[in-house]
Formats: sequence, structure tokens, C-alpha cells
Amino acid sequence: DDVERGIAQLVQEATAFRFDGSDLMPGEVGAGSFWKGMTDWVSGSADLDTALQEIDASWPSNN
Repeated sequence: DDVERGIAQLVQEATAFRFDGSDLMPGEVGAGSFWKGMTDWVSGSADLDTALQEIDASWPSNN
């Protein structure tokens, strides 16, 4: 469709590519709890302190 063609064109013609902090996090955090926590906070279903506590608690241990 037109939207997908437009996105493909933007990607092909890009002169820069950027990562965000979640790309450097362990997968279960960056693509899991961090994503959920931030979308919950933005949507108003969680306050910021709760979202951050849940994200912190989800980090794998270093044991």
C-alpha cells in the first residue's frame, strides 16, 4: 500500500540511523518491560514511579 511504500522509500533514502537507549538493554527489558512501562505511563494507565519500579525490577540479575 502507499504507506508501506512511503516508509520503504524513507528507509532507503536515509542518511542517518539512530538507536535509542532500549536497544542497549537486555531484550526482556528493552523490548519487554521498558516498552510496556513507557506505553502504560504515556497512556495514563500507570504513574511514572510505578512504571519505573516495574522496569527496574525486571532487569536480569548478574548472579
